[in-house]
Amino acid sequence: MSSVNRAVPPAIQPIEIFNLPSPRRETLPNGIPVFYFDNPNLDLIHILLQVRTGSLYQPAKHVCNFAYTLLRESHPQLSAEQTSERLDYYGTNITVNVGMECVQLLISVPKNNIPDILPIIAGFLLTPNYRPDRLRIMQDKEIKNLAYNERKTDYCAWRLMWREMLGDVFPTVSSFATNETLNALTTSQLQEFHKQSFCADNITVFVTGNTDAHTEAQIRDVWSAVPQGVRAPKLPDIPVSGEGGHILHQPTPDCLQTSIVLCMPSMGFNDPDRTGFSALSTLTGGYFSSRLMQNLRERQGLTYGISASSTFFGGQSVFAISSDVNADQTQRAIDACFEELQRLQDEPVGDDELNMVKSYICGQQLRSADTSVNIMQKFAYWYRFGLDETEMCRYLTEIKDITPNKIQNLAKANFFYNKFTQISVGKYLEKKECKQ
Repeated sequence: MSSVNRAVPPAIQPIEIFNLPSPRRETLPNGIPVFYFDNPNLDLIHILLQVRTGSLYQPAKHVCNFAYTLLRESHPQLSAEQTSERLDYYGTNITVNVGMECVQLLISVPKNNIPDILPIIAGFLLTPNYRPDRLRIMQDKEIKNLAYNERKTDYCAWRLMWREMLGDVFPTVSSFATNETLNALTTSQLQEFHKQSFCADNITVFVTGNTDAHTEAQIRDVWSAVPQGVRAPKLPDIPVSGEGGHILHQPTPDCLQTSIVLCMPSMGFNDPDRTGFSALSTLTGGYFSSRLMQNLRERQGLTYGISASSTFFGGQSVFAISSDVNADQTQRAIDACFEELQRLQDEPVGDDELNMVKSYICGQQLRSADTSVNIMQKFAYWYRFGLDETEMCRYLTEIKDITPNKIQNLAKANFFYNKFTQISVGKYLEKKECKQ
């Protein structure tokens, strides 16, 4: 039996471009679109509710997170304990994800239990009764979490980033959480926010599993009862300051590491250059063999890891490079990041390196669509930006066609030194003047 030489990587196999299956669609009487991703082998039905709301839409800090996290504890007749017991008894799991411009509720229910559990879920989704005692418990929990997080340099760095990026445009997100903002929440605020945001005009439903006519009729009955309302407006873009990026430093004397974030406003999800920029981002710091990992980790030993990614919302995004570095090498690490960004502008990337990035991206895309649940979730994300299941084929085709010249031109067009805001939280920042 021959031994495997683990020093030699396996050959890269070409990936065939394919189209994802199209979902079935129906529109309920109240206007809610429902998409079905059929899977006859999955008797655990997954129902994804996507609500066009989020922290960027809330009238006061924390309201969106509290309103949707506390839903399952706010049944109009059942106590939080009774609701939890029934969800467990019927094998039902509910995951709530509160984002910046979207709230997702993923409900997983055994097919045979749908008639018993959907009326209970409909109770707290449609007519919640937010109780002061449950609000107080969550407030106390979040106050403790805040005290813990404020001791973490990475949390403080990201908090500074969002304050700098969003500024006065989205003050309920960019302002810092405090004990006072948490304690100020009331059940009437949560009730009003739910009433305004949870309406048919803001909701899309996605379903996957072994559904049949009877199952779909029950799903249809529940979501047809959602009242109509006012659709959430389009989000404004982030204003880009003409004076360039700032240098921000928050001293934390007792820490051994410094958290750094280099961030800038960037393009929206539907921008023609978004696919190319995603390849540039991956090459820069989006996977283990990225330029930043090779430089800061492998060659200089300044960090265990560094990443680069974009957060999309509305018609724009924020691109950020982030890492925890040795505290006494903070400025050296920041300089190394900018050196790599400059090198991407000055030198075309080699074909072998670019081909590896392409293969990595294509592989990640395929792995992210390996089940009907994952396909449903990817479709739901694309749907937010007006796209459909053809996005996978389009994206992979563009990735395969990217050239070194395209990467270099995108680096020249986007990676300006003064466009980045430099944030560090730790012992100190060397060399350059900085402001708190």
